[in-house]
Amino acid sequence: MAASMRQMLSRLSSVKMPERLKTGLPKKIGEYLSNMHRDYKAATVDVFTDMKERPFKAAFYIASLSAIGYMGSQAPDEENFEKELVEASNDLLLLSNLTRNQGSDLHVQKMMALQNAGVLRYMSLGVCSLIWEDHFDKRVALYDAKCDYLTVSWREFPDRIRDVGFMGRWHYLSKAMEDYDINELEFQNASSGQLV
Repeated sequence: MAASMRQMLSRLSSVKMPERLKTGLPKKIGEYLSNMHRDYKAATVDVFTDMKERPFKAAFYIASLSAIGYMGSQAPDEENFEKELVEASNDLLLLSNLTRNQGSDLHVQKMMALQNAGVLRYMSLGVCSLIWEDHFDKRVALYDAKCDYLTVSWREFPDRIRDVGFMGRWHYLSKAMEDYDINELEFQNASSGQLV
């Protein structure tokens, strides 16, 4: 592999340029590309020599970049959130009111209402994703909805985050759906001797 690369580079270096390409714009482009090639070659050689000199540091950087790349590939998208929300809603609808967890039901109903109102927005941060609540639907053409000065500010943005997606899961929705089929009020009333 290395021998074939050397042969290819030696063939490229032996190529003669026509005289008309040795002046003007083609000459400047050729010099630019030659300088860029030289810089990248020097940087690559430096990286490999540093890796040989400090193998633990190189292994740490490679492992860190690999972990970040994997987390980025596993970050859920907006379509995944909509699918998970519909599945959670369907799971809750299959239960009677007597066995349905009220906290799970309230969370899912609130998220469904926000989605139906069109105010949920998706934001990808590379390694994780956010679902946040905006003031208006995207289709609203009111002045308040279009004015940049009236949009959600960065100070109030953390209060408007409705879910965080990381490693293929939407964590607030998963937390709300943990015991969705256990009605806590049923056990509170049972301990006092009343039936629901």
